[in-house]
Amino acid sequence: MNKKLRLGVLVGAFAAAGALGADQPGINDIPDMKEGLWESSTMMPGAMDKPMRTTMCTSNAVSRKMYEDSHKNGNSPCKPIHTDRQGSVTTQEVECNFSGKVTRSKSVTTVTGNTAIHLETRKADNTVESVIDMKWMGACPAGMKLGDVTGPDGKVMMNAMTP
Repeated sequence: MNKKLRLGVLVGAFAAAGALGADQPGINDIPDMKEGLWESSTMMPGAMDKPMRTTMCTSNAVSRKMYEDSHKNGNSPCKPIHTDRQGSVTTQEVECNFSGKVTRSKSVTTVTGNTAIHLETRKADNTVESVIDMKWMGACPAGMKLGDVTGPDGKVMMNAMTP
């Protein structure tokens, strides 16, 4: 799998952690999500020609584990500057430092009930960096375990519950 494709798949796979955990003020604010198979469509203008589709068998327990894992390491290159939650919409500004290069971005996450999430991230100049739409599809298929993430080819790429 080429680097651009892998990046898109991983962004889509971890979008759940960002949208359901990191963008929230705290672990108790992680929104309720319906257990089962979620499809994620990730678009990164300039990095991919068409949306990248991934799926994840997930639950509230998986979201909490992803949140906890993402907050264990105090050496994360990205730090939230400001977070605001108004009902089902969370806005967060983040500053990242990658090898001395500092970037800022703003994300807006909109949660619809417990079956849909829309996450849009913009760079400091307001250009769209990524758009991720996630929706609940139904029960996880036979053989798929909680935490399993599949790539566009339908093959399990990783399990979010595994360290």
